[in-house]
Amino acid sequence: MNFFTRAIKNITRRMSKSILLAITFFLIGNLVIIGLGINNASEQAKIETRRKMRAVVSYETDYNAFREYTEGLDEEAQKEAYKNAPSVKIEDIKNLMSDERVKTVNVVNSMMLYSNGFETVPLNNERENSGGGGSVTYEDGTTVEYVEPDLKLQMNYFPNMIELEDKMYEIVEGRFYNQEEVDEGKMVCLITDKLASHNNLRVGDVITIDLISKNDMQYFEQTGVTDEDIHMNLEIIGIYHNNEELDENSNEYKWMSRYDSPDNTILAPTLAYGNAYYNLGIKQYEYSKAQNPEYYVDTETPTPESYTYVNKAVFLLNDPLNVDQFVADHQSDLKEFMKIDANNDTFKKLARPLDTLSLFSNIIVWIVAINAVVIITLVTALTLKTREYEIGVLLSMGVSKMKIVAQFFVELIIVALIGFTLSVVSGSLVAKQVGKMVMDYQVDTESQYGTLDDQNNGTIYWGETNYFTEISQDDLLSEYEVQINPMIIGEIYILGIGVVFISILIPSFMIMRFNPKKILMNQN
Repeated sequence: MNFFTRAIKNITRRMSKSILLAITFFLIGNLVIIGLGINNASEQAKIETRRKMRAVVSYETDYNAFREYTEGLDEEAQKEAYKNAPSVKIEDIKNLMSDERVKTVNVVNSMMLYSNGFETVPLNNERENSGGGGSVTYEDGTTVEYVEPDLKLQMNYFPNMIELEDKMYEIVEGRFYNQEEVDEGKMVCLITDKLASHNNLRVGDVITIDLISKNDMQYFEQTGVTDEDIHMNLEIIGIYHNNEELDENSNEYKWMSRYDSPDNTILAPTLAYGNAYYNLGIKQYEYSKAQNPEYYVDTETPTPESYTYVNKAVFLLNDPLNVDQFVADHQSDLKEFMKIDANNDTFKKLARPLDTLSLFSNIIVWIVAINAVVIITLVTALTLKTREYEIGVLLSMGVSKMKIVAQFFVELIIVALIGFTLSVVSGSLVAKQVGKMVMDYQVDTESQYGTLDDQNNGTIYWGETNYFTEISQDDLLSEYEVQINPMIIGEIYILGIGVVFISILIPSFMIMRFNPKKILMNQN
C-alpha cells in the first residue's frame, strides 16, 4: 500500500479530526480571499484610472528648489545664481524625446495678437456686445485707446502636437509644418476651418498678423518702428478643425475674448514668431541703448531665440501605464533644479484610501498566513504523539521516513484543498460586501484629504494648456470593485500549499528522529 492510499484512508478513518481541520482551512481561506480581493480591487482601480488619464509628463524648472537654494546665499551670490538661473533647454528635451515611449512633445508658446486684413470668428457674446473700450497710458504719458487682441498664435518647437495625437485638432486640408520649417522659422501657419470659411481663405493664401495694435503705433513710432515691423505675413499650409467645444450658456463664454475662442487659434512654428518679434524688439533695444547707454554696457544684443523662452515641455507617452516608469528611468539624469512631473502627488493623494486598504489587506493576509502556519504546525505536531505506534509499525515494515512525511503532507493537502475550495465559494460572496463596507468607512475617515478640485495640476503658466487629465476622488473610487478572479483563486491555493509545506517542516524533523524499536518497546 503506497503512502497516498494510506493518506486517503487515514482522512476517512479520522473523520472528526479531518472535518475540524477542513473548517480551520475554510476560515483561513475566507479571510485570505477577503484580503486578496480588497488588495486586488484597490490596485486595479488605480490601474484602470491611470488608463483613462492622458499619458503626459512635464519637464520644467523646479523653481521652489531653486528659490530655497538662493535664500541661503549672500547678495552677491544670489545675483550670480539668478544670472545663471536654470531653464529648460531644447537639447535636454531632445534627449528625452529619444525614449521610444515618447509619441510627441509640446513645447508651446501662446501669444495674443491682432488680425490684419481678415476678420476673426465672432463670438456674439455679452463681452463683444458691450463694446469693451478703455485706454492705456504709457510711462512717457502717451495715452492710446485700448484695442483687445482677437486671435491666439499657438507655436510649437516640434512638428507635431499632443492635440493632433489626441484628435483634438484634425487636419482637414493641407498639412502640418515639418522640422525643417520649425528650425528655419518659416513663416507658415495652419488656421481653423471656421476661420478659413469666414474669410474665404485657402491653403496657399497669405494672412497678416500684427504684433501690436495700430493704435499703439503712436507710442512705438518714436523708437523707429514702422508698420512693416509689426506685421507677420504667414502662408497658410494647412486648415484644421478644432474639436474643443464651448458652452454658450456658461458665464465663461459670456465674457470670453475672441482670442480665447478655439476657432481663432492659429498654429505656427515657434521661431516664426521669434523672428518677427525680433525685428520689432531689436529697434526698441537700439533706441533704448542710444537713450541710456550706461545701462547697456554689459548687455548682449538680443537674438530671435531670446524672444521664444521655453517654460516647459510636455511629453505624450504611448501608454498611461508607462508614466511612472518613465519618470523613474529619467529621474537620475536630470540636471540640478529641473524636475519631471507626472501629477503623481495629486494622484497619490486621491488614492490614499485605496493605498490604506491595500496596506491593511496585506497585513491581514500575512497575519492570517502566519497564524495558519503556527496552528497547523501545532496540530500536526500534537497528532504525532497519538500516531507514534502507527509510525513505528510503518518504520519497522521498512517504509522510509520520507514516505511517512509525504503521507502526512498529502493528508494535510487534501484537507486544505477541501477547505479552500469551500472558502472560494463563500468568500466570493462575502468579499464583495466586506470590500464595499471597508471602502465606505475608509472614504469617510479620509475625506479630509480632499479631491483634485482643490489641487493644482502641476505648474501652469499664463497662456498654457493644462494637459494633465482632471479627475476627482469619485472617479478613482468608481473603479473600485472587489471581484474574485482566477488569479486570486490561484493565489489562495498556492498560499494553502505553502502553509501546509511550512507547517509540516517541524513535524518532519520529529519523524526523522523516531526510532521504530523504541516506539514499539514503549507501546508494549
